[in-house]
Amino acid sequence: MRKTMIVTIVSIIFLLSLEIIGTIPLGSSSAKDPIENDQNIIFIEPTQLHHNEKMDYGLIMAGAAANQITPDLSTQSPIFIGGFGRNRVATGIHDDIWSRCCVVQIGNTTIAFISVDLIGVMYPEYQRIMSYLDENTSIDLVVLTSTHNHEGPDVIGLWGKAIWSGISWDWYDGALSIIADTIKEAYENMKPAGIKLAHAIALGMSRDSREPIIMEEQVETIQLVDYDEQVIATMVCYASHPEVLWDENTLISSDFPHYIFEHIEETIGGTTLFIQGSIGGLITPRTQNHSYESAKDFGESIADISINSLYNSSIIWETHVHLETKEIFVPMTNPVFRIASILNILDRPLYNFRKDLKTSVNIIELGEDASLLQIVTVPGEDFPENWFELKEKMHAKHRIHIGLATDELGYIVPIEDYNPKDYEESMSASKYLDPLIHQTLENMLTLF
Repeated sequence: MRKTMIVTIVSIIFLLSLEIIGTIPLGSSSAKDPIENDQNIIFIEPTQLHHNEKMDYGLIMAGAAANQITPDLSTQSPIFIGGFGRNRVATGIHDDIWSRCCVVQIGNTTIAFISVDLIGVMYPEYQRIMSYLDENTSIDLVVLTSTHNHEGPDVIGLWGKAIWSGISWDWYDGALSIIADTIKEAYENMKPAGIKLAHAIALGMSRDSREPIIMEEQVETIQLVDYDEQVIATMVCYASHPEVLWDENTLISSDFPHYIFEHIEETIGGTTLFIQGSIGGLITPRTQNHSYESAKDFGESIADISINSLYNSSIIWETHVHLETKEIFVPMTNPVFRIASILNILDRPLYNFRKDLKTSVNIIELGEDASLLQIVTVPGEDFPENWFELKEKMHAKHRIHIGLATDELGYIVPIEDYNPKDYEESMSASKYLDPLIHQTLENMLTLF
């Protein structure tokens, strides 16, 4: 038996024994042990790592950019498609996948929103992208969100052949550089601008496949316009899995977001971003079949709801801004993910005796006392139940949840409903994602 195989088997046995015995020692900087009170409410004191907070007021600038990150199947094959079953190899390109960015500056505070047509960029790769930004790109916060596209390349590692990672680094290394370049281009394209905010309901467009039936059906739209009121960028915030095309498709595509981009940009101009919301549970498009025509109908319907909601929106030319970001440790409690980490199928570091993952959460607030807009970013697929509990405590006219932001830790299941036998739990990095993330965000938000 080869030495490497022996080492791997011994490592797996060691990890499993630690899972069973539960005796992994905690360093002083690891996530604190959970506490359950008499009402079965879990409290965890998160470890504070990197922490940044900034407040400002001033005029607004904005810029946008978009670049293709589509793999070249003639030179970078095989490309394993992320989502559904393993070993689904791309056989062609239906439409391009994109890196799309809008940079907004208020006073001297700059925020970049960047959306990529991928299943989920993980935190180590987010940090790599940040390292590619030079000192001339002065940005206080980069909110990178994945659309959670199920028809693009595997960027997590779970969808390869047999026990091997499905990531094609020949392609992904270049894509990460392109994502960073997109941020730089949007930053360089900034000019004086105003913000329009709007929302509307996409009633019955998606469905919840897990009881209780709870969904965020609101489409929130953030639009940036120049002083001639020409569109710079439109950010469409809506919660639904981009999986209209389902698992029989083997063509690279961005699924229904492709038709959102195309329809809005052809109708009103500018650069369009799709911002994913609270899709855990599992929130998926309500369609009659899994055709490209269905994806087109769904995408254009969401696009029209967004466009129409903007007609009576006033333009804000200057405002207050408050942002805050925190890094936290999350204990990895999923034993399958731990084994995948040992095998480098999930290729990301673990901390504190290989117990914890590192991730981050952010809040962005606009208006005096956060009256205009409150945004929270969540590093995974949050259940709507979690989002509504937090949303009800917020007070801004517009409240937005950005999912799969800076990381993809899988489903964020309400702690009181966590059942390790259910599908969503099997695709969740930790039982304690809900209390760790939402208690941290609640402490960061301006609440009355």
